[in-house]
Amino acid sequence: MALPDCAQPTRASPRAATNVVNWQSEDYRPLTPQQTTGISGEPVVKITRAELSGDFPPLDLASEIVDMQMAKRAYEASAKVIRTADEMSKTLLDAFA
Repeated sequence: MALPDCAQPTRASPRAATNVVNWQSEDYRPLTPQQTTGISGEPVVKITRAELSGDFPPLDLASEIVDMQMAKRAYEASAKVIRTADEMSKTLLDAFA
């Protein structure tokens, strides 16, 4: 969609992601923050690279998404049960009041 009063770009700007990393990247080690208290009581955060032990298991993204959706639906169903029980209790108490 072009806006009439805005100049259109004449060329695409080059983009490169140089900060993308995951556990499969060479020399990857996650950062581990550690908070301590300084001499005068101020908080001090020290960030170090964690040591990796063992291999990471490969993830199946599709099954992870399905599991996440199932957990979401289970949470929604539980919330609906609680909401319905609350409404039933309110109706019962209103009937006796």
